[in-house]
Amino acid sequence: MGNNNIKEIRVDEKLDWKKSLFYGFQSVIALNLFLGAVVIAGMLKLDVTNTTIMVTVSFFAVGIATCIQAGLFMRYPVVQGVSFATIGAIVAIAMKQGLATAFGSLILGAVIITILGYFNIFSKMLKFIPPVVAGTVVVVIGISLMFTAFNSLIGSPGLVSKNVLLAFIVFSLILIFMVTGNLKLRVSNIISRGGVLYAITITTVIASFMGLTDFSSVKKASWVSLPPFFPFGIPKFDLTSSLIFVFIYFIVMIETVGNWFAISFTAKSTLSDKRIDKGILGEGIGCFISSLLGSAPVTSYATNCGVIAVTKVYSYWAAVGAGSIIIVLSFCPKLMFLIASIPSAIIMGTLGAMSIMVLMSGFRSMHHIELNDRNILIIGIPIFITVCVSLLPAEIVNSMPALLSFFFSSSITVGALVAVLVNLIIPEVREIKAVNVGSMTSGNTGQGHDFG
Repeated sequence: MGNNNIKEIRVDEKLDWKKSLFYGFQSVIALNLFLGAVVIAGMLKLDVTNTTIMVTVSFFAVGIATCIQAGLFMRYPVVQGVSFATIGAIVAIAMKQGLATAFGSLILGAVIITILGYFNIFSKMLKFIPPVVAGTVVVVIGISLMFTAFNSLIGSPGLVSKNVLLAFIVFSLILIFMVTGNLKLRVSNIISRGGVLYAITITTVIASFMGLTDFSSVKKASWVSLPPFFPFGIPKFDLTSSLIFVFIYFIVMIETVGNWFAISFTAKSTLSDKRIDKGILGEGIGCFISSLLGSAPVTSYATNCGVIAVTKVYSYWAAVGAGSIIIVLSFCPKLMFLIASIPSAIIMGTLGAMSIMVLMSGFRSMHHIELNDRNILIIGIPIFITVCVSLLPAEIVNSMPALLSFFFSSSITVGALVAVLVNLIIPEVREIKAVNVGSMTSGNTGQGHDFG
């Protein structure tokens, strides 16, 4: 990927503010940071104004979390974004108890993750999570997102036929840009970095010619304004939903650490246990702040690994620059309204394409794992359960006791828990040395975290 003659900028190399913003802007363009918030808004069928608020708060929270993580704690080229693993549970709880309760219930999990990072516990826990479980969790997330995209598409406002057409167009364009980006052309890097953004833009223009867009709110919106605080009310704490999110946070952390190892391999940098624990601490604080602000939890975006692989800019100052830009963007209501005005069918088509990438990244992370009977069951049973839970009728889920109802509203939670339990229950046929999550991502089966 990229030109081998490009000079590498190391992880700890200092950049001036101009270069930090310039290189950071590339990550902002490539990461499609608005998707998470727009997907939640689409599933909840929020109007344009409330969707705009959700996107604005999300940008503000993500920007702050990125600056905290990259600049103060982990000091690594990580850019944060809304975690897709939490979307199902957030929507389920919001539908029953409101958004204030959904976001308030996230706080307990964030506090626990912060404590684990502060006392250097999480890095020790990771040594006992085999790559087959971590990879299966990512696969489960991808499968769950597929059902989310399809069900939300069918339930989108307007004619189903037109919605499906828009989703098909954006889905096809994303795949075309992906394939073109892998060809050895002069414009391949530009296409691969902004493929999703280009596809959404083109499809939105097509939708406007079909009379399916309404940008009147964009014209009325001001250029500069402060992000709203507690836009959905003061966060409310609910023990039942909080317990669900505590487990989901562990799923998110496993996925996040896998992304960190991918970055360490790309940047040829040692990822020590100390840095992991600092990262968990920073992640916990970032999630705590995002929950208070009324945003979904944040996580390290794997897409940024592809960006730094192309640019060879590994300095964490570029990530700080990206976080700064994201914060500034949250102060521009006109841009936020423009994002919120994108038809939900286009967003769901985009999510469908993204779910394939998540699914395949999970399978790819397990390419070196032996497919013996035990591992086949560890992979297969959670996939089967995830599909079953995703197909459960809403009336059955709603008739369950509150804790079970929230639990089964998130197929990601159920599938991931099953993966952990199956690994614990099924005995190993032969003694297998535990492999760190890092080897899952990097393909390195040796000891330690040095990928230099």
